[in-house]
Amino acid sequence: MSRENPFAKLDLSSLNEKTPPKPGYGMTGAAKTVVRSIEDLAENTKKLMEGEVIVDLDPQLLDVSFVADRLSDDGDEFQELKQAIKESGQTTPILVRPSSSDGQRYMVVFGHRRLKVARELGIPVKAVVKKLDDITSAIAQGQENSARSNLSFIERAYFAQNLIASGMTKDVVRSSLAIDEAMLSKMLGVVDVVPAPVIKALGASKKIGRDKWLSLRQLLLTPALLKVATDYVGMAEFLELVEDKRFDDLHGYLKRYRVKSEAKKPKSGASEKEWMSSDSALSFVMTAKSKKVAIELSNVEAKPFSDWLSSRMDHLYGEYRRSRPENNGD
Repeated sequence: MSRENPFAKLDLSSLNEKTPPKPGYGMTGAAKTVVRSIEDLAENTKKLMEGEVIVDLDPQLLDVSFVADRLSDDGDEFQELKQAIKESGQTTPILVRPSSSDGQRYMVVFGHRRLKVARELGIPVKAVVKKLDDITSAIAQGQENSARSNLSFIERAYFAQNLIASGMTKDVVRSSLAIDEAMLSKMLGVVDVVPAPVIKALGASKKIGRDKWLSLRQLLLTPALLKVATDYVGMAEFLELVEDKRFDDLHGYLKRYRVKSEAKKPKSGASEKEWMSSDSALSFVMTAKSKKVAIELSNVEAKPFSDWLSSRMDHLYGEYRRSRPENNGD
């Protein structure tokens, strides 16, 4: 039996709002321009949600979204949702789209936790079925998550990485998450450096914000610490910790390990210099001895910058030689 569609009251129209998003993920003028540039798409998304019939679907006929956004969902919030649906039924439907590969199946746009509850309780899931393209689905998924239950910093970064991996442009990613270019760069900088096994082990880390993740990223730029972290998160003792304790435990362990390692290093006369670009897209570490210098470039711009640098070595070395005092006629 059909009923009134509560999606008409869902604030997916926030794509068009000019009010700023929540602190910590603010939009600059550039990001607002991106949002305005897809106003027509946002308006179409809003219209898609109005006046549609809600149907009961077999949970086993539904597949997850083509882009993942959550790292864990079995916490207290999920258990509360499960208990509420068990006692009062599912009051808000999920949004699904027909599968592109199987005419009998559907793909979830948003509502994965409600789907999981329905599967665990063995009941049909209430849903609205709409034909949506990938871009509309991605934006609707991101906006609904922001309105219903904020993802943590690492979940938003994980979602951004998965959107880009699926072929979405950075404009779509910024619009979906309501963030600017600088924030997106920081998010991608973290997930490009922190290995997937480490992220999975740490989970959603709901209480861990941007600055702590950037600190962890900086630690893991050191190859030795990267290996230590990967090994550490696989230990049974670590996995027995509750998820909220894992990040601080790993971060503290790596800092202590680094201090001990540096204390044990013999004095070899080598010096080390570090540098990071203002947009956090390129990191530079140089270890120098009297006749040997090792340079390590890392992060998203490492490969393109190294290519650019290599193509200009003759010019740069010539400039260096001309700068030498003996070549200045002094």
